[in-house]
Amino acid sequence: MTEAGLISKTGEISGKVSLPENYFSAKANPKFMNEALKAYLAKSFTLSVKTKSEVRGGGKKPFRQKGTGNARAGSNRSPIWRGGGVIFGPSPRTVSNYLTRKKKKLALVQALSFLASQNKIFAAEEVSFEKTKQAAEWVGKNFKRGQKILIVLDKAEKGKILPFRNLPGVEIVSADALNIRLLLYRDAVIFMGKSLEKFS
Repeated sequence: MTEAGLISKTGEISGKVSLPENYFSAKANPKFMNEALKAYLAKSFTLSVKTKSEVRGGGKKPFRQKGTGNARAGSNRSPIWRGGGVIFGPSPRTVSNYLTRKKKKLALVQALSFLASQNKIFAAEEVSFEKTKQAAEWVGKNFKRGQKILIVLDKAEKGKILPFRNLPGVEIVSADALNIRLLLYRDAVIFMGKSLEKFS
């Protein structure tokens, strides 16, 4: 049975809580997790330059073919001319590694199981703070300043997010938006309140 530390409202670890087996006890496959992470990190490239055919001008032959002593030239927008087009320059494109719904869930399960095996999963009682200082003291009871901590909420409510928003290394996400990109490379993942019930 996989267990996680239970963090009380005062910030102390007051006991243990059992984690759902179907989400926190799977065997992690590093190769698959790497593939899934790459899919989430895929991005669009917007940088663009003009080729010879796209550069404005160059319709007229710069000089006659023979008799000038110069090399033959048909356009002053050739890549070898100043102001000409660019050879093999970047163009807008999207790099995508599509993941099916089944693979997304499997990646999430493996990431949660991997973190649970390293004792990086915690459950916390529902807390509410008015100031960032109070939230910092609560987090600081068990974790060092600057550690990468992910707090998972049942719902992304403004009143719960604001006290943690300016803490260095702390990120907040709703349980529905959780994925392998957000989970990996965290020092701790804290499931707040009823957010853990969504993984039962």
